[in-house]
Amino acid sequence: MIPTRLLQWMALAVLPTVCAIAETPREAVIKDTDRIIFIGDSITAQGTKGGKGGWVAMIGEGLSLTRPEAKPVLIGVGGSGSTVGAWLGFEKRSRTEPLALDVKETDVGKTLDAGSEILVVMLGMNDVLSPSLKNDPADFDAWITRYSELIEAISARSHPRVVALATVTPCTEDPASPKNQVLAELNRRLVKLAKEKHFLLLPTNEASYEVQSLGRATQSNFHITGDFVHPNGAGHLAIAVGMLRGFGEEAAAAKLLEEHTKLYQPTADKLPTLAYTLTRSAGSPDDEIQHFTVQYQWTSNTAQTPPLVKPMLPPGWKASPENLSAAKGQFEFSGPLDHAENTIKLTATSGAESREQLITIPAGWRISVGDGKGSGWFQNTTYDPEKDRQPTDETLAKGEGLTAPVPFPVGDPAPWSLQVASPDYTGLNRPGSVDMAGVVFFKHRQQAYGARWIHSDKERLVSLNLGTQAFAGTYSLGVWLNGKTAYEGKLMGEPSHKVTSAAMLKSGWNLLFFKSTFIQWQWQFSIDIAGPEGDDLADLRYATNPPATKE
Repeated sequence: MIPTRLLQWMALAVLPTVCAIAETPREAVIKDTDRIIFIGDSITAQGTKGGKGGWVAMIGEGLSLTRPEAKPVLIGVGGSGSTVGAWLGFEKRSRTEPLALDVKETDVGKTLDAGSEILVVMLGMNDVLSPSLKNDPADFDAWITRYSELIEAISARSHPRVVALATVTPCTEDPASPKNQVLAELNRRLVKLAKEKHFLLLPTNEASYEVQSLGRATQSNFHITGDFVHPNGAGHLAIAVGMLRGFGEEAAAAKLLEEHTKLYQPTADKLPTLAYTLTRSAGSPDDEIQHFTVQYQWTSNTAQTPPLVKPMLPPGWKASPENLSAAKGQFEFSGPLDHAENTIKLTATSGAESREQLITIPAGWRISVGDGKGSGWFQNTTYDPEKDRQPTDETLAKGEGLTAPVPFPVGDPAPWSLQVASPDYTGLNRPGSVDMAGVVFFKHRQQAYGARWIHSDKERLVSLNLGTQAFAGTYSLGVWLNGKTAYEGKLMGEPSHKVTSAAMLKSGWNLLFFKSTFIQWQWQFSIDIAGPEGDDLADLRYATNPPATKE
């Protein structure tokens, strides 16, 4: 187990919270035999069905570690895809008919009518994920009004002594993503409602980022979710810790973190470690050179000389400074994203100990997003590419108009932006991944175009491998290579959500282009290129600005 002093030092790197935390109670509110009901969505259901590894059981575990006499009854009632509005419907239906959600043995009506001493509500993820609300303050205010109505309705049936509101956990693992910026607005309204109504606030969002930061201090590929929505083991721990803190059970939260360090820290025999986080500076797809910040941390359980940290760069890249002698530090890197994967090797050496990390940055995409009409969609389930075609599609797919703002079917023309796949999003940093959650807080019938240019030293046959790492999503996808259609359809409707199309790269620059229209849930897909056996495509070069601007 990592020494406590080391954990305290690493905790200094905790990410800033995205909303203010309401004052935690001075005294613990959970009594020994309290019946606690947790109302939520699939995250609550998974927290219940996960057994000892689920966050509901972990709350009980934390209490047992510090208050063995406490034997509260913990009941999770969660439904996949549930929004606040959906739960208003569940509550109403459960008055007159049997109703079970994800946990089939738990009837909603009977559970509520049996009463509770503590009522916990954790909703909002699906309002943002679906999304069932717009990125607009008026919609945020309407959401918190519905939330308050739901609490009143459930409280009238279960008569809780204490009502607690849990902040919404992250959607994607990037605090700056459009989804998480909206969640921050919702969480701010939860803070305000908790203060106005004298409810408890349970800082589950804040605890999630804290555990993420603790994990990334030693593990660059550390995650708190399994799919950028639902918690993994470390995420379940974070939710339990946030709830215990909100209940005034600080000792239980601390003990739980101590008991489960293996979920977010390597064992002492794995030290020292070298970890990093990568942040991209704002940039245009027309910029040949892109800029990145890398913060690294060397973690050791011995008092060693600070490591000498050196980067090895791809051709055309620069680093500032050239090296550092410190356990924690920051580099600024700049260079062209001209390969499918652009790799920086970071090496740290202290005495006889040496560690290295490969920092892989994929090629970018040129993307424009605007409002569409969803012309090819019928009842939001069936898609017909023929009915969705627009004159702009063919023009852009041929490489015309890719420097001017795009005229979308609805609204004003939209400019182009740069998207670079990131480990904090669905699809990770795979070279072909496009997760629109990193670009915009999307809405129903929103439309996106994307382009990248690929230079081949020779004419060759390749495969375009289309797929998605999303667990749910309704959207169309069209892909063109040099103006020739490679695929048009509903990717999530394909077998295994994958399609392979044969294509020909010509000698010189080639244009890979896509169009996609969003309907609901996640909006992520990958467009990867593979060569035949024996062709690793190592000579390919990539760009997000038209070749005419470079030659």
